[in-house]
Amino acid sequence: MSAYEQFGGERGVSQLVDAFYNLVYADPVLLPLFPDDKERVKQHQFEFLTQLLGGPKLYTERRGGGNLAMIHRDHPISETHAGHWLGCMEQALKTVDAPEAVKRQLFHRLIMSSSNVVRVCSHHFE
Repeated sequence: MSAYEQFGGERGVSQLVDAFYNLVYADPVLLPLFPDDKERVKQHQFEFLTQLLGGPKLYTERRGGGNLAMIHRDHPISETHAGHWLGCMEQALKTVDAPEAVKRQLFHRLIMSSSNVVRVCSHHFE
């Protein structure tokens, strides 16, 4: 069984994305980085997380893939932003009924991705 299936498939990823963006859009540090079109952002994240968990390759099929850090390079993302983003994700993961090992694996991958995003973005805005 894939991590995506263990996570609850589409239902589990949707639940995570909804919980996550409710937290993100309530965070005064993160809010300035996000567009008003919350539904579009949620759709992109749903596609990304679905693919990251081993589900259908929605993100690549619809967005063409690409390096996550390079996709975000034009945004002034700092370590503070990444910390808040990860904090929201950690809280949102608690709302999903999935094996803890799968949630930890996903969170670890997101930590690694956020480090790369911060490295590229902070260098780009020096």
